[in-house]
Amino acid sequence: MKQDVLDALSGRFPGKIPSKETLNHPGIINLLSGLDVYEQTPAAFDITWQRLGIDIHVPLMKENTTRPRVPGGTWVEDDRIYSDYGVFPTSMPLILPGSTFALSEEQIFSYDPGRDDFNLADAIRDYRIYNQAFRTHFSDLAVMYELYYTTLFMWPVVTFEWIPFMLAAASDPQRFDECLWQPWTRISRKHFEVLAACDEEVVFCHDDLAMGKGPVFSPTFLEKYILSRYAWIMEPVFKAGKKLIFVSDGNIDVLLERLLEFPISGIMYENPATPFERVLSTWGKAGRGFIGGISTTILTNGTPEEVRQHTCQVIERGREYPGFIISSCGGLPGTIPMENMLAYIHTRSEMGCYADI
Repeated sequence: MKQDVLDALSGRFPGKIPSKETLNHPGIINLLSGLDVYEQTPAAFDITWQRLGIDIHVPLMKENTTRPRVPGGTWVEDDRIYSDYGVFPTSMPLILPGSTFALSEEQIFSYDPGRDDFNLADAIRDYRIYNQAFRTHFSDLAVMYELYYTTLFMWPVVTFEWIPFMLAAASDPQRFDECLWQPWTRISRKHFEVLAACDEEVVFCHDDLAMGKGPVFSPTFLEKYILSRYAWIMEPVFKAGKKLIFVSDGNIDVLLERLLEFPISGIMYENPATPFERVLSTWGKAGRGFIGGISTTILTNGTPEEVRQHTCQVIERGREYPGFIISSCGGLPGTIPMENMLAYIHTRSEMGCYADI
């Protein structure tokens, strides 16, 4: 229920352990809904979310998704090998392509961030309509997971891709900041003004500050150009009394204490990249929310018994703190063996994250 999420993000122990899941597993959706998820996508998700007691999830789809070309298998398309991944997305390339373009540094520095600007009033109107559709359907059942992706660090990633961006930012960080991050800072604050004007009590923002081994730039670099601007960017949401959840992939171990300095209600982190015990000793001990704990790798590659043990360990440690919200941050794709999905769901339910199974 939404109230369980609000309690967890407020430092209060909830009535039950809340959950956030990105549900893409066709087998479990078909089993619990009694429907073919590719033929009746919206209805199948609606039923399954409720039966699994998922408290944070995406808005309800309006149309059916596409059935994979080779269910459970692989195929060649556009000179790439694809595999069946799940419902959203249906397919995933087995070999990820390289950069689709390679911009020079001068091309990057000449980019006009003004093209990313928008009309604030129109955006608020459109988001309120979008937001209201979720609230009308789910009421107090769930919290909407719709995150603002480019808080600041991700702007050049989505605009230029990783390698061209990092080369330019490292070669002339001051010029990069003046030409790009400073104007993007102002645009991102406008996005937070949109979030502040919506009706949802909980909102999400995202910046991938790290990769698997740690931050992609030094903490000093991130502090100067990124973290020092977060408070001003996020201020509209804080002033509106919203509960903000910050989402980041990679190992953000060295940034956990710094992120606590912002009035953020919770984090959603990638595990096991960011050590679970470090999250507990920082965000858990502080009474803040933390979403995660479950390794999608173990769900995919482990045995049912290993899944059961892993889930038990995470819940036993996590529920010592009020802000624990269980999640497999890598999602629940169709590549997880059905017996492992069932082991995960049954174990969750037995240990306080109840489901109608």
